[in-house]
Amino acid sequence: MILILSNKYDIAVDYVVRVLSKKKIDFLRINTEDLIDKKVSVSFPNFSYIITKKGMRYNLENRLQSVWFRRPGKPFEFTLEENRPRKSVITFVEDQWHAFIEGLKSIENVFWINDPDKNRAAENKIYQLKLAQKIGLQIPKTCITNDKEEIMNFLEQCGGKIVAKALYSPLIEEESKDYFIFTNIIESVKEIPECEFQLAPMIFQELLKEKVDYRLTIVGDECFPVKVVRESDRGVAEDWRIIKDGLKFVPCELPKDITDKCVEFVKKLGLVFGAIDLVKSFDKFYFLEINPNGEWAWLQKEAGLPIAETIVDYLVNGGIT
Repeated sequence: MILILSNKYDIAVDYVVRVLSKKKIDFLRINTEDLIDKKVSVSFPNFSYIITKKGMRYNLENRLQSVWFRRPGKPFEFTLEENRPRKSVITFVEDQWHAFIEGLKSIENVFWINDPDKNRAAENKIYQLKLAQKIGLQIPKTCITNDKEEIMNFLEQCGGKIVAKALYSPLIEEESKDYFIFTNIIESVKEIPECEFQLAPMIFQELLKEKVDYRLTIVGDECFPVKVVRESDRGVAEDWRIIKDGLKFVPCELPKDITDKCVEFVKKLGLVFGAIDLVKSFDKFYFLEINPNGEWAWLQKEAGLPIAETIVDYLVNGGIT
């Protein structure tokens, strides 16, 4: 059996589920928001790991072959404000469910896309940049700091223009609305108080000119690159994620040494899946970052890439294709 752990809003999972259903492959999808409606139990000394969904009991110890640890969300949702416990209680309950989910790793001989521990380690951008450089990928000049003087010196070294981005998740979650911090071009920091920089370190990098963006979706040994361009076929000067309309994602071929290094990079991180952002500037390719659980459903739809089919092949064959 294949177990899929994600959330009910995950379109990528819908693509994979369609392929699994078409091939009549045994799978169980668990949306973490609905966990509170499931019955679970783990027993010793005769080890069993049981999830009951819609009256069906699944003993994962006996049946589990592969896990797609896609995008588990919060273990459940409190839809009615009057029923909402204190935040500390919610955190406590969420922690119990996370422990149960990660306890699945105690089931032996199971193939994971991706191992959650490896995912967490791979999200560290300092680790990403160091490893990318080690295996031979070019990276932009980079300064990670909370020191205004360092930033001003770096700005001067880079010709008066740099980019700034978050060191960790760029998502700010608030009760009424979520905010996403995109990569921003910086030309001066003189007017910003030093105390604001000291709140937390950020990534500052040289501004790569005349750039073209590439997104590489890696699944095991398979690499699916696309070129990100405007409808006019020009590159995007700013962070392409800001642009809502007028972008094309064109399947392309990259130099073999670049794709080989990207596949190797994902493996060195201990991952099976990864979404890598590259930039080409003046005929040089630069590694920007990897998202171990990056989105890809829109690429399957717009560029016709067989990403879902490839993920299914790996889940079915335990990583051997």
